[in-house]
Amino acid sequence: MGRQAIFFREAGRSRYQALMIDQGFCFNAGEWNFPDAPLRGLYARQRVYERVTGLQSFEPWLGRLEQRITRATLGEAAEQIPPEWYQDDAAALEELLERLYQRRGRVRDLLVAARDSSRQPFPNWK
Repeated sequence: MGRQAIFFREAGRSRYQALMIDQGFCFNAGEWNFPDAPLRGLYARQRVYERVTGLQSFEPWLGRLEQRITRATLGEAAEQIPPEWYQDDAAALEELLERLYQRRGRVRDLLVAARDSSRQPFPNWK
């Protein structure tokens, strides 16, 4: 089973929020890598992307990703991971964290690559 999302609105709010459920596929399941496949992480129902008109549609999320995800914040998050989840291989975890840190700077390019793909998930991107 792949990732799932639950969309909900809090009482008194007009906008929906998404809660992502990974089901074990984070970091390409047990491979702990990031294949360069721009369409791989997109939601199957393209309707959710109808309001995307360009990279600005992904703000402020993109800016937060690029500015707030630091090596320190990744390290703090990694401290919460039970060692048995990474088989006590601290070096492998550190490598994953570094690759994740580097990857955050490529998200804009990956979104553009998804836009340019034959699937064209963002029908209103001009």
